[in-house]
Amino acid sequence: MPATATIRKQFPAVVSEAPEAVPVEPDTVEYPEGHWTAQSIWHGDAIRQATVALLSHFSERKDVLVAMELVVYYERGNNKAHLQPDLQVVFGVDDRDRNRRSFKVWEEGKAADFVLEVASPSTAENDARHKAAEYLAIGVREFWRLDPEGSLMGRPLEGYEASGGRYGPVQAADCPGGGRWLRSEVLGLDLESRRRDGATVVVFRDPLTGEEFDGGLREAERLRRIAEERASAAEERASAAEEHAHEEARLRRTAEERANAAAERIRALEERLGDLAARSGPEASK
Repeated sequence: MPATATIRKQFPAVVSEAPEAVPVEPDTVEYPEGHWTAQSIWHGDAIRQATVALLSHFSERKDVLVAMELVVYYERGNNKAHLQPDLQVVFGVDDRDRNRRSFKVWEEGKAADFVLEVASPSTAENDARHKAAEYLAIGVREFWRLDPEGSLMGRPLEGYEASGGRYGPVQAADCPGGGRWLRSEVLGLDLESRRRDGATVVVFRDPLTGEEFDGGLREAERLRRIAEERASAAEERASAAEEHAHEEARLRRTAEERANAAAERIRALEERLGDLAARSGPEASK
């Protein structure tokens, strides 16, 4: 079944036709960077907090790209064939150059693994009807939607995973303490929606540690605490290394002093032996 037909069943609406290609040679096409304006304070906060949370979580990984509002071009030679996910995570790419102005699927070798779209009154219908089909068609493994206002979708957080050429709902996570956690196999994390200062945001949970994080002010405090703990540990290691160096220097001085004392005793013994030898010579036998 074609991807658009599948999505039409999954999200009841008519899926628009693909945009027409620009009739120019691929090597001469320009791929402009995108522009983003938050639809509301809550909309912008939800996107930024989710981005900060995942940037923090994957900060030690150089093969993971976490990007907010980065334009994705998925058809070489056609700059009309593009998407601009609110948040995308791509595994297996070289993320040393963090200043990408766009994401070209044919250059990167793949599309995003995880996409989150945050709904607004002007985008919610398009996300459900059209973007889902495009994300499925280009190979996005998980497509998630968040309703920051709580009135634009049936549920505040929805997750869909690609399987058999269609998107199906992600499975609920079996977590101690309850809650409506959804399991992202792609991220290796559990996701849940929660109200924060009026808005609905995504809270992430690491199933290996049970730690929860959301990228908001609590996340900033968590990062500050982690940074302080790391700095304290580094100071302790430096102090221990300094003490070790002092101890080694003391042992060297002690060894040198003992060596000098031993050498002095040897010289004294040699002098005494010399005196004794002189006394027991020919003069002493007369």
